[in-house]
Amino acid sequence: MRRFFGEKKGEKIEIAGEEFNHLKNVLRMSVGDELLVSLNDEYEYICEIVKIEKAHALCKINGKRECEGNPKKNIVIFQAITKGAKFEFIVQKATEIGITKVVPFLSEFVIAKVSESKRDRLMSIALNACKQCERTIVPEIAEVTDVEGVISQFKDFDLVLFANERANVGQQIKNLDKHKNIAIIVGSEGGFSQKEKERFEEAGATTVSLGKRIYRCETASVAMMSLVSILSGN
Repeated sequence: MRRFFGEKKGEKIEIAGEEFNHLKNVLRMSVGDELLVSLNDEYEYICEIVKIEKAHALCKINGKRECEGNPKKNIVIFQAITKGAKFEFIVQKATEIGITKVVPFLSEFVIAKVSESKRDRLMSIALNACKQCERTIVPEIAEVTDVEGVISQFKDFDLVLFANERANVGQQIKNLDKHKNIAIIVGSEGGFSQKEKERFEEAGATTVSLGKRIYRCETASVAMMSLVSILSGN
């Protein structure tokens, strides 16, 4: 069945906006068709279209089941802002991998920006990625912060992992399955300054190496997210 995101309206579910446009004008679905609807909670709702109006469709709920694709752990990536489509790629992959929140931040070597319209696009990318990977809870795309803003949030996590391309290769991530709230920090194209690296470590971040090869920033992000997600049991 096709998947959509909707909103509860009394005993029915309403599908509007871009989701409705896709339902009506792209897929040409009609009254009586069945579909799966997500309400940004832990369930997927088995629905049937009962009415199609000019700007929305109404669906009745025939059943619901727990979604197995939602994250089991709270894993947040603090991602220094990257150029153009790279950040969109990272958000898409973060959603598929099971990240619960993406926090864009400015560091010394960042040259790109995230505007409010760009943030809306990132949220749309995350939503579509949720449908592709059969996840019903959309990851949060946070407001842009800075290095000190990132550090101020360390207290919310059991473990903070900082990807450092110049770290000792012998350093490894261990016992991730014991942690429920994990933060990941990854830099932009230019990486981090030595001062920023020292600040993260002084604040309690665990420095992690991804090996002897130097990755592109988006590769490092996917590698870190995948590694942490798998080893933590997410």
